[in-house]
This record gives sequence, structure tokens and C-alpha cells, in this order.
Amino acid sequence: MLGVASGDPWPDGFVIWTRLAPRPLDEHGGMPTAAVPVRWEVSEDERFSRVVRKGEAIARPELAHAVHVEVDGLLPHRTYWYRFSIAGTDVSPVGRARTAPAPGDLPDRVRIGVAGCQHYETGYFDAWRHLSAEPDLDLIFHYGDYIYEGGGRSLGEPSPGAAKVVRQHVGGEIYSLDDYRRRYALYKCDPQLQAAHAACAFAASFDDHEVDNNWAGVIDQDGTDPGLFMLRRAAAFQAWYEHMPVRRAQLPTLSGVTAYRRLDYGRLLRVHVLDTRSHRSDQPCNDGKIKACPPEAHVSSTLLGAVQEQWLDEGLGHGRAWNLLAQQILVMPYDRSGPN
Repeated sequence: MLGVASGDPWPDGFVIWTRLAPRPLDEHGGMPTAAVPVRWEVSEDERFSRVVRKGEAIARPELAHAVHVEVDGLLPHRTYWYRFSIAGTDVSPVGRARTAPAPGDLPDRVRIGVAGCQHYETGYFDAWRHLSAEPDLDLIFHYGDYIYEGGGRSLGEPSPGAAKVVRQHVGGEIYSLDDYRRRYALYKCDPQLQAAHAACAFAASFDDHEVDNNWAGVIDQDGTDPGLFMLRRAAAFQAWYEHMPVRRAQLPTLSGVTAYRRLDYGRLLRVHVLDTRSHRSDQPCNDGKIKACPPEAHVSSTLLGAVQEQWLDEGLGHGRAWNLLAQQILVMPYDRSGPN
């Protein structure tokens, strides 16, 4: 019901993902609280006549019966097809992914789709249908706001961004792990989003709405005690991991999640996937769209935190022609009052 996905391609492989949820919006996704073996296959052709890698993973209730397989042993810069099955009969849709070029190769180009801020209530995800049909994509970077945490509003009601509600969230604002799982399931039931995941590997980051609007570090927008907010943030991080095709290195711990990472495309491109939420200072000018605060009053402010900044600095260069800072914050002037 929630489709398949792939992500974070390396020269020798990528992550493949699915989640067992026969009734996605029910408790536990309609699954029993028991571990379930899941078979997986990777093939050089979409008919699976040339299977090159296969194995078995365990879908565990602790992780919402999500499966993350880090496939390796593949050839660089090749397209592969993958699928999952249970008991050899219940077969998933087929997904497609491409490995990255070998470290010493210099490809002519890398084609990357970019998406984010996909508010379920204010659109039908038609853009995903167009993106899934794009030929020859190497990667889709999702910069965050994969879900929105707010409660359901009435059909036709204007949203805070002025777009009208065309379909509804289920339930109120989300706080618990079960809440976040149900919200991801609602979004992932969209067939056009499923088609995009099946068509191309993703590199997924997160922004604020995966947790709470305008959160920063251990601070939310409502002034909640940081200790309590960290409980909500932990639930949100776990649900994000459970529903994204990311590696085990991104599995959250009690202290948070290491979401920043790198993807290399030969000598042409290094993609630095950044986390601009977990380690940042609070918004110095509060949360409205106002003129900037006096900079001298906020010289210690940070977006990445010292550890991530050092990691980024160490990763720049290294013989790549291009460095891509994959994140969601504008670094150029933006005219909000223009005619369009």
C-alpha cells in the first residue's frame, strides 16, 4: 500500500525500502506486532530475468515494519530494478534506481530533480507525476517538509499560505510516534508520490514540518519545555527514518539523528546533504516575515552547528568540479512582492 523507494546511491549500490502496511491508517498499519521476513531482489532488467543480488530482510514492529536494505556489489553508473515479496507470493511494485559513477570517472552530466514542501491538504501532487516521467534522472533531492504536522482543516478553507484545502489530513496536530507514522502513511498512499519513488533514487533531508513548524534545535515555536519537545522530536525523527530510503547511519538515537551525509558522482559532483534544523540557533527575529535583525546582536548564531560546519569544510574540494549544498534555505535575494 505504501509502495517502494530507493535512495542514497553509491557507485556499488543504493538503499531499497518498503513498509508493510496493509491498512496504512490503522494502528500498526494493520500489521501484527511480530517480525516478518521479506525477500528482496535486484535485477539488471525489469522482467527480473537477470537477478544479480537477492536476500532476506526482517520487517520489525519496532520500526513500523519498514525495511531498509543497503544493496552493494553492483556496477557503477548502471540502472537496476528491484522488488520485494512476502512468502514468495505477495510481490511489491517494481522500483528503479541508478548507481553513482565510479570515483575516478568524469560523467558528462548529472540530472537531479528537486522537490519539497508537499502539503497534502493544498495539492494533488501532480508535479510528482511529471517528475516521475522525466527521462534519465540520476537522483531526486527532497529538501524537506515531506509531511505537514498540522491538524485537518475544512475543505475549501484557506491555508496559512493562501492556497485552499482540497483534501484533508486525518486527525489533529501530530505529537506521538503513532501520529507521525499515520501522517506519513497518508502522504505515501498518494499514487503519484509512489510513482516518483519507484522511478528514481531519492536523497532525503528534512525541514521543520517533519517535526513542528519553525523548530530549531530543542526549541519549538510554542515555548514548550525543551525536555518535552525533545520527546516529540524523537518520535518525529524515528518516523522520518522509518519512511525514508536512507542508510542505517541515519537511524536516530536518543540524542538525535545524523542526517547530514555526502553522495559523490565521480569527479564531477559531490552532494552535501545538510541538516539545517537540528543544530541551529533559534530564529533571531522570531518567526514572522520581517526585516533582518541587527547582525551585531547575533554574531554567535549558527545554522549547521560547529561539528557539521567542520564536516562540510573538510568535504569541500577533493578534486570535484562541483559541490552541491543540498538544503532548503535560500542564499539569494527573493522578491516576494513581484507580479508572479
